[in-house]
Amino acid sequence: MTVIAKYEGAAPTWTRTVLRLGYASAYRAFFKANTCACGPVLDVGTGTGIFADSWIEAGGSADLTLLDPSAAMLRQARRHFERRGLFPTVLQCSLEDLADDISYNAILAAHVFEHLDEAHLAMGLLARKLRPGGRLYLVVSKPHWCNWLIWLRFRHRWFQPEAVCDIARHAGLRGVAVHDFDAGPPSRTSQGYVFEKPEP
Repeated sequence: MTVIAKYEGAAPTWTRTVLRLGYASAYRAFFKANTCACGPVLDVGTGTGIFADSWIEAGGSADLTLLDPSAAMLRQARRHFERRGLFPTVLQCSLEDLADDISYNAILAAHVFEHLDEAHLAMGLLARKLRPGGRLYLVVSKPHWCNWLIWLRFRHRWFQPEAVCDIARHAGLRGVAVHDFDAGPPSRTSQGYVFEKPEP
Protein backbone atom coordinates (compact mmCIF):
# COMPACT_ATOMS: atom_id res chain seq x y z
CA MET A 1 0.00 0.00 0.00
CA THR A 2 1.35 3.43 -0.93
CA VAL A 3 1.76 6.24 1.58
CA ILE A 4 -1.00 8.19 -0.19
CA ALA A 5 -3.34 5.21 0.10
CA LYS A 6 -2.58 4.97 3.82
CA TYR A 7 -3.48 8.64 4.30
CA GLU A 8 -6.64 8.17 2.22
CA GLY A 9 -7.70 5.45 4.64
CA ALA A 10 -6.85 7.58 7.67
CA ALA A 11 -8.76 10.65 6.47
CA PRO A 12 -12.14 9.99 8.18
CA THR A 13 -10.61 9.95 11.67
CA TRP A 14 -7.53 12.10 11.08
CA THR A 15 -8.79 15.37 12.53
CA ARG A 16 -10.17 13.72 15.66
CA THR A 17 -6.88 11.90 16.25
CA VAL A 18 -4.71 14.98 15.71
CA LEU A 19 -6.87 17.06 18.05
CA ARG A 20 -6.83 14.35 20.74
CA LEU A 21 -3.03 14.15 20.64
CA GLY A 22 -2.65 17.90 21.12
CA TYR A 23 -1.16 18.87 17.76
CA ALA A 24 -3.66 21.65 16.96
CA SER A 25 -2.96 23.50 20.21
CA ALA A 26 0.78 22.95 19.73
CA TYR A 27 0.56 24.41 16.23
CA ARG A 28 -1.32 27.47 17.50
CA ALA A 29 1.43 28.07 20.06
CA PHE A 30 4.04 27.74 17.30
CA PHE A 31 2.29 30.40 15.19
CA LYS A 32 1.47 32.75 18.07
CA ALA A 33 2.63 36.32 17.24
CA ASN A 34 4.52 34.89 14.28
CA THR A 35 2.18 35.04 11.28
CA CYS A 36 1.53 37.40 8.39
CA ALA A 37 -2.01 38.77 8.24
CA CYS A 38 -2.28 39.27 4.49
CA GLY A 39 -1.14 37.83 1.20
CA PRO A 40 -1.29 34.37 -0.35
CA VAL A 41 -0.40 31.36 1.80
CA LEU A 42 0.31 27.80 0.66
CA ASP A 43 -0.15 24.80 2.97
CA VAL A 44 1.80 21.88 1.50
CA GLY A 45 0.55 18.44 2.50
CA THR A 46 -2.40 20.05 4.25
CA GLY A 47 -4.13 16.79 5.15
CA THR A 48 -7.43 17.78 6.75
CA GLY A 49 -6.24 21.38 7.19
CA ILE A 50 -5.26 21.33 10.88
CA PHE A 51 -2.00 23.25 10.41
CA ALA A 52 -3.67 25.87 8.17
CA ASP A 53 -6.56 26.19 10.61
CA SER A 54 -4.11 26.80 13.45
CA TRP A 55 -2.44 29.47 11.30
CA ILE A 56 -5.77 31.30 10.90
CA GLU A 57 -6.60 30.92 14.60
CA ALA A 58 -3.28 32.66 15.34
CA GLY A 59 -4.16 35.60 13.07
CA GLY A 60 -2.63 34.45 9.79
CA SER A 61 -3.91 35.35 6.34
CA ALA A 62 -6.99 33.43 5.18
CA ASP A 63 -5.90 33.71 1.52
CA LEU A 64 -5.12 30.00 1.54
CA THR A 65 -4.18 27.38 -1.01
CA LEU A 66 -4.39 23.84 0.36
CA LEU A 67 -2.25 21.27 -1.46
CA ASP A 68 -2.31 17.52 -0.91
CA PRO A 69 -2.11 14.39 -3.08
CA SER A 70 -4.95 12.75 -1.11
CA ALA A 71 -8.46 13.47 -2.36
CA ALA A 72 -10.00 12.10 0.85
CA MET A 73 -7.92 14.40 3.03
CA LEU A 74 -8.77 17.41 0.87
CA ARG A 75 -12.50 16.66 1.07
CA GLN A 76 -12.25 16.78 4.86
CA ALA A 77 -10.24 20.02 4.73
CA ARG A 78 -12.68 21.70 2.33
CA ARG A 79 -15.68 20.77 4.50
CA HIS A 80 -13.94 22.06 7.63
CA PHE A 81 -13.13 25.46 6.15
CA GLU A 82 -16.51 25.85 4.47
CA ARG A 83 -18.16 25.34 7.86
CA ARG A 84 -16.09 28.31 9.02
CA GLY A 85 -17.20 30.39 6.03
CA LEU A 86 -13.80 30.12 4.34
CA PHE A 87 -13.25 28.94 0.79
CA PRO A 88 -9.56 28.20 0.15
CA THR A 89 -8.17 27.12 -3.18
CA VAL A 90 -7.82 23.33 -3.09
CA LEU A 91 -5.24 21.53 -5.24
CA GLN A 92 -4.87 17.76 -5.44
CA CYS A 93 -1.30 17.51 -6.65
CA SER A 94 2.31 17.46 -5.53
CA LEU A 95 4.53 20.46 -4.86
CA GLU A 96 6.36 19.76 -8.13
CA ASP A 97 3.11 20.16 -10.07
CA LEU A 98 2.53 23.79 -9.03
CA ALA A 99 2.84 26.37 -11.79
CA ASP A 100 6.24 28.08 -11.88
CA ASP A 101 4.78 31.61 -11.89
CA ILE A 102 2.93 31.23 -8.57
CA SER A 103 4.57 32.49 -5.36
CA TYR A 104 3.47 33.01 -1.78
CA ASN A 105 4.01 35.31 1.19
CA ALA A 106 4.08 32.27 3.46
CA ILE A 107 4.36 28.52 3.02
CA LEU A 108 3.24 26.08 5.70
CA ALA A 109 4.29 22.42 5.86
CA ALA A 110 3.69 20.21 8.89
CA HIS A 111 5.13 16.70 8.85
CA VAL A 112 5.57 16.74 5.08
CA PHE A 113 9.32 17.18 4.70
CA GLU A 114 10.04 13.72 6.11
CA HIS A 115 7.95 12.04 3.39
CA LEU A 116 9.78 13.68 0.47
CA ASP A 117 12.41 11.60 -1.31
CA GLU A 118 15.00 14.34 -1.86
CA ALA A 119 15.15 16.73 1.08
CA HIS A 120 17.50 19.25 -0.58
CA LEU A 121 15.43 19.37 -3.78
CA ALA A 122 12.21 19.74 -1.80
CA MET A 123 13.61 22.64 0.25
CA GLY A 124 14.76 24.28 -2.96
CA LEU A 125 11.25 24.01 -4.42
CA LEU A 126 9.75 25.54 -1.30
CA ALA A 127 12.27 28.38 -1.39
CA ARG A 128 11.49 29.13 -5.05
CA LYS A 129 7.77 29.36 -4.28
CA LEU A 130 8.39 31.99 -1.58
CA ARG A 131 8.33 35.67 -2.41
CA PRO A 132 11.32 37.72 -1.19
CA GLY A 133 10.73 38.44 2.47
CA GLY A 134 8.32 35.52 2.67
CA ARG A 135 8.51 32.90 5.39
CA LEU A 136 8.49 29.12 5.49
CA TYR A 137 6.91 27.51 8.56
CA LEU A 138 7.95 23.88 8.96
CA VAL A 139 7.19 21.19 11.48
CA VAL A 140 9.47 18.18 11.00
CA SER A 141 9.81 14.87 12.83
CA LYS A 142 12.82 14.74 15.15
CA PRO A 143 14.71 11.78 16.61
CA HIS A 144 12.67 10.11 19.37
CA TRP A 145 11.54 6.53 19.93
CA CYS A 146 7.89 7.59 19.43
CA ASN A 147 8.66 8.17 15.77
CA TRP A 148 9.44 4.47 15.33
CA LEU A 149 5.79 3.76 16.16
CA ILE A 150 4.68 6.21 13.46
CA TRP A 151 7.25 4.81 11.03
CA LEU A 152 5.65 1.36 11.27
CA ARG A 153 2.58 2.78 9.56
CA PHE A 154 3.77 5.66 7.39
CA ARG A 155 7.48 4.93 6.74
CA HIS A 156 8.59 8.52 7.28
CA ARG A 157 12.02 9.86 8.24
CA TRP A 158 13.22 12.22 10.96
CA PHE A 159 15.89 14.90 11.05
CA GLN A 160 18.21 16.51 13.54
CA PRO A 161 17.54 20.27 13.81
CA GLU A 162 21.04 21.03 12.56
CA ALA A 163 20.35 19.06 9.39
CA VAL A 164 17.10 20.90 8.65
CA CYS A 165 18.76 24.28 9.19
CA ASP A 166 21.69 23.29 6.97
CA ILE A 167 19.35 22.17 4.16
CA ALA A 168 17.42 25.45 4.41
CA ARG A 169 20.62 27.50 4.32
CA HIS A 170 21.76 25.72 1.17
CA ALA A 171 18.39 26.58 -0.38
CA GLY A 172 19.07 30.27 0.27
CA LEU A 173 16.83 30.67 3.31
CA ARG A 174 17.70 32.49 6.52
CA GLY A 175 16.88 30.92 9.88
CA VAL A 176 14.44 32.91 12.02
CA ALA A 177 13.47 30.50 14.79
CA VAL A 178 13.68 26.90 15.97
CA HIS A 179 10.67 26.07 18.10
CA ASP A 180 10.44 23.45 20.86
CA PHE A 181 6.96 22.09 21.50
CA ASP A 182 6.47 21.96 25.24
CA ALA A 183 3.92 19.22 25.98
CA GLY A 184 2.40 15.92 24.93
CA PRO A 185 3.19 13.95 21.77
CA PRO A 186 4.26 17.06 19.80
CA SER A 187 7.09 17.64 22.29
CA ARG A 188 8.41 14.15 21.57
CA THR A 189 7.84 13.81 17.83
CA SER A 190 8.18 17.29 16.37
CA GLN A 191 10.39 20.34 15.91
CA GLY A 192 9.20 23.68 14.53
CA TYR A 193 11.20 25.96 12.23
CA VAL A 194 10.72 29.38 10.68
CA PHE A 195 12.87 30.36 7.70
CA GLU A 196 12.81 33.54 5.62
CA LYS A 197 13.70 34.23 2.00
CA PRO A 198 16.01 37.28 2.00
CA GLU A 199 15.11 40.37 0.03
CA PRO A 200 17.35 40.81 -3.04
